[in-house]
Parts: sequence; structure tokens; C-alpha cells
Amino acid sequence: MASTDFILRSGERLDDLIRDDMKIIQRPDEFCFSLDSVLLAQFASLKKADRVWDLGTGTGVLALLLTSRGARDITAVELNPVLADIARRNVAGNDRAAQIKVREADYRRHRELFPANSADLVICNPPYRALGGGDRSQLTGVAAARHETTATKQDVIAAAAYLLRYGGRFALVQRADRAAEWCAALEAAKLAVKRLQFVHSRQGLPAKLVLLEARMNGRSDCSVLPPLFVHDDHGDYTPDILRLYGKEVAD
Repeated sequence: MASTDFILRSGERLDDLIRDDMKIIQRPDEFCFSLDSVLLAQFASLKKADRVWDLGTGTGVLALLLTSRGARDITAVELNPVLADIARRNVAGNDRAAQIKVREADYRRHRELFPANSADLVICNPPYRALGGGDRSQLTGVAAARHETTATKQDVIAAAAYLLRYGGRFALVQRADRAAEWCAALEAAKLAVKRLQFVHSRQGLPAKLVLLEARMNGRSDCSVLPPLFVHDDHGDYTPDILRLYGKEVAD
């Protein structure tokens, strides 16, 4: 699908989303997407017929990237009205309105607003830091994306568990040093962690991120995938990362 016209407002810029010639409107004072979104969009198990819910979509990056993998039915939820507006314009500009519906809503109110058991896949790039963890940005949008100011770990998991059908999947990315607490919280909500992959800046360094996928009412057996390394010894992207961006890698 080709990109069409984009409507830009003051303070916004239009960036290349890499996949399928898509573009994305971003606004630095409201937070911009990074590699973690690309990693998560490729990590999540996806079937073309899946009903997908993207919680805290921001500018719509995860939803857009999932369409490049064939997703056809995505509900993208965003609380921040500025970001929800950008997400709608990104969907329209990339001609994805048939696949993505943007809803400006608070997913903490999921029982009032959303139908239960309506998702095959829930995907989320939640805040990485609990309140009180690390320095907070003075920019409200950035702070909400980085810290649990508008949605805690429990809020995210409760919404996902409510939305998922029996056997549905929940995929997320989180800081590696929070892997144990997230796994425990997921299991407590009857979301059995089924796939796990650690992401390292380069070989020899501790993991920085973890990709998790859990199954609603699944069995307690987990596959730990090989580690993913972002950079090689020269500081360049590894072949695995280049492939995620759709780049050809010479043998």
C-alpha cells in the first residue's frame, strides 16, 4: 500500500517508518517511537484473521507495523488526545483505515468501554519505569510513555486479560530488569508466559529489554528464544536487526 497525503501541524515532523513505504508523523515533545516498537511488532505471534487490540498506541506505530505483517483488524487505543489525533492522521496518510480503528479512550475503564473476550492478540509497549523509578521528563507526553503515570503494570495486565478470548495472546516489551515481576504478575492474572526473548545492545553486555508473549489460560511452559543483539562490535546494526527493518543482508 502506498502512502498518501499527510496533514502536519505545528511542531510535527514526517519520518520514514521503513516498512512498506509507510511514513509516520511524530512530535518530539509527545515522545517518538524507537527500536523497541519495531522489535515488538515483529516478535508478536500474528495470524491474519486475528482481532488485535493495541493498548496505548501513541502515534499508531505498532498498529501500522502489524499491517505490514498482514494484520487486518486492529483497534488502537490511546488516552492522550494529541497522540490519538496523530495516530488517526498516520492511519489515513498510510491508507490503513480499513485495517486500523483508532479509539481515544482510557483502557483502565475497559469494563465500561470495551467488549470482553474480543481479542485474539493484545499488544502493548507499556511504560518502562514504575512511579519513583528514575528521572521523569518535564514533558507530559514523554513522562507518560516512560513512567507509569497514567497506567500501571496492573492496569495494563487487567485490560489485556479482560479483552483476550480463551487462548488469546498478549505481547509486550519491557526493561529486562523487570522481567521477573512482569512474569509473576502475568501468571497471577492467568496469562501464562509462553515465549520470552532478551535483547542486548551487543554481545557481552547484559540484556536491556525483554520481549514477552503470554497466553490466556495457557499451560505453564515457556520457550526462551535465542538472545537478540542490536549492534555488532563496530557499532553497526546486526543482520538480525537489519532484517527487522526489511533490509537485505549479504551472505
